[in-house]
Amino acid sequence: MRYDDVTAKSPDSDGQPVGILFVHYGDDWIRGSERCLLDLLTHLNKEQFTPVLWCNSQILADEASALGIPVYCSKFSLLLGWQRPLFDIKAFGRLVSQGRKLVTTHQIKLIHANSGGPNQWLNFVVRSEGIPLVAHLHARYPLRDRLTLGLHQVAMVVGVSEPVAEQLRQDGSRADRIRVIANGIDADKQDHQLPCDLRTMLGLRIQDFLIVTTGSLIERKGIDLIIDAVEIMAGRGIPAHLAIIGDGPERVRLEEQVRQLSMNDAIHFLGERSNVAGLLRGGVDLFVSGAREEVFGLALAEASLAGVAVVAPKVGGIPSVVVDGKTGLLVEPENSNALADAMDVLYVMPERRKLMGDAGRDHVLNNFTIARNIQSFEELYRQLLNTAASQMRWYSHWQLRYPFLNGAKRLLHLAKARLLKVDFGKQGRSQRVL
Repeated sequence: MRYDDVTAKSPDSDGQPVGILFVHYGDDWIRGSERCLLDLLTHLNKEQFTPVLWCNSQILADEASALGIPVYCSKFSLLLGWQRPLFDIKAFGRLVSQGRKLVTTHQIKLIHANSGGPNQWLNFVVRSEGIPLVAHLHARYPLRDRLTLGLHQVAMVVGVSEPVAEQLRQDGSRADRIRVIANGIDADKQDHQLPCDLRTMLGLRIQDFLIVTTGSLIERKGIDLIIDAVEIMAGRGIPAHLAIIGDGPERVRLEEQVRQLSMNDAIHFLGERSNVAGLLRGGVDLFVSGAREEVFGLALAEASLAGVAVVAPKVGGIPSVVVDGKTGLLVEPENSNALADAMDVLYVMPERRKLMGDAGRDHVLNNFTIARNIQSFEELYRQLLNTAASQMRWYSHWQLRYPFLNGAKRLLHLAKARLLKVDFGKQGRSQRVL
């Protein structure tokens, strides 16, 4: 049955749940966007919607299979991507064909792309089948990717925060095809984790100040900035200890940084942990982020849910998660001294930390629950399924003029700025950088 036959019906009007194909393109791990997707698949109303997952991560596929939903794992590639080959037309055609086959096999009526990449080939799948495509973006994408991935050409873009949505608006995308749905946390699941005495695990004294950060050990997370900040605190005589929960490609470099600073006794690498919520409730004094870019800050919300005050840089979507002065302190980005200063302030004010932790939990429960997130997506699905204009065709939903025109203007502006950039040398003379 084609989508045309159910244009005016609500998802459950004929007694059968509507098939939705979720597509995720990412690394072979479970991090923020993958966890959000798994929560969505878990809590989606199965009486109204039947989820099917198509991804390129075996780890994600295994997690989703345990939920009892159909899962397909394939090798994904992109045209004009960041890895060679740049023009594998055959591979692109195979993805389009496989996508169409999944739509037919599972009677899919809507596709939800959980990252930017899949939209490139899904744009062809949905137009051939006449169904809506939702691009769910967990990051800000460079202009090049926004254009080549077709992010302006979908039925609806959903950003996890306002900074993500604003990129598309500035490109010239229609405002009615852009929406913000904040990430949600499964508070019940987090609260049911048993507290784990992290202080005892690390052998800390009662006077030691325990700071925690969690996340992938990648350059964007700014763990190096936090390590420098803790070293600054140590120089001020503060008995600070930093527990780093997570793993990633930067671990070796970060461990070397710790050795060079002679901070091995104060910096603790805990690796991946499945009980982060329990650890956060195990005597932690403060949560800190050094993120250079963060469009939401799921780890920050989880820390607040655990009742821990937060120090973080004022970048991206963090100010919507951390209320400066109420649930934590926001500081200037890329500044270890600013991080150290904010942590010093809260070190000497334990009562304020407690108030911030309590306010942070309330903030999360009022704004970032999984129930609220699921409700928003289910309402969006119904809206798209019940609106004939959301059906994507070969002749519809193209937004070419303004995104490409605005993109060309920006590239010209950047080129001009590069040509006119002034470099003040040691002698105080200005020079053009060509």
